[in-house]
Amino acid sequence: MTENNKGQLHYWRLIAMVPVLLVAFLSTIGTGGSSSSSIFIVCPPDEVDNQNFSAQEPIAFNLNVVNHTELLMNAKDGVVTVTGVPAATTIVISGVKRVLSESVQDAQDHLQDLQVTVQDLNNRASVTTDQPRCELGREYIVEYTITVPSFFAVRINNLDGDVTVDSVDDDVSVNNLSGTVTLTDIAGSAAVDLLSGNIVAEINFLPLDGTIEMKILNGNINLEIPINISAEFTARVNLGNINVSSNLGLVPDVITATFVSGTLGNGDADILLETEATGDIDVLGI
Repeated sequence: MTENNKGQLHYWRLIAMVPVLLVAFLSTIGTGGSSSSSIFIVCPPDEVDNQNFSAQEPIAFNLNVVNHTELLMNAKDGVVTVTGVPAATTIVISGVKRVLSESVQDAQDHLQDLQVTVQDLNNRASVTTDQPRCELGREYIVEYTITVPSFFAVRINNLDGDVTVDSVDDDVSVNNLSGTVTLTDIAGSAAVDLLSGNIVAEINFLPLDGTIEMKILNGNINLEIPINISAEFTARVNLGNINVSSNLGLVPDVITATFVSGTLGNGDADILLETEATGDIDVLGI
C-alpha cells in the first residue's frame, strides 16, 4: 500500500469515528443518573420495541439580560431556531420536549428523564438538554424556539435536526451532525461544521478581521455574501462543483475543478469552504 493510500485510509477512518466521538461528547451533557467521569458507556438491551407513540409537554423560560453577550446551546435531537431581536432585554426560550416509545404511557413515564437546564453564567446564557445516556429504545427530542438580543453571539452544538439562526449581529457558530443549517441576516463571523445535510447561509456583513468557515462531509454549501466583501477566499470539494458568481470580482490565484482560491476586495478577512466527500459549493454576491 502506498503512503498516499495509507493517508487516505487513515483519514476516512477518522471521519467514520466522528459520529461515535460526537455522541460520546454530547452524552456528557446529559445527567441520566450516570457519572460524568466516564465518556464511553455500555448500555443494556432496549426496553421497548418501537417508537410508535409519543408524549410531550411544553417548555418555557425567560432570562433577563444584564451583562449577557452570548447564547451557548448544547442540544441533542430536534429543531433549533434562534432569532435576534433588536433592543430585546429578555432571552425567551420556548418549545416542546417529546419522548417516543412503544406506548403513550411509557413515553409519559419517561418525560421526566428529559430536562432542559437554563443557566446564567456571567456574560453567557447557557441552555442544555439533559437526558439519559442510554435511551433503551426510546427517542428523546427537544425542539427549541429562542429569541435573544440581536447583538448576541450564538454558539450551538446539536446532534440531529435542523438549526436556524436569524438576524444576529455578532459571531455565529454551529456544530451539527445531521440536518440543514440555515444562517440568515448575519453580521459577523460564521463557523459551521456539519457531517451530513446542507448549509445555507446569508452573511450580510463580515468584519475586516472576521472569518467565514464552513465544512461539511456530505452535502452542499450555498453562501450569499456582499459584493463589496473583502476577504481571502478558498473553496475545496472532493466530488462536486465550485461556482463563484462573477459579480464578486474574485481575483483568482488557483482555479481547478475541485479547488478555487483568490482575493475578494483587499483580502482583509478569510472565507474557507469545504465539502470533504460529496457536495457542491455555490457562492453568490448580493
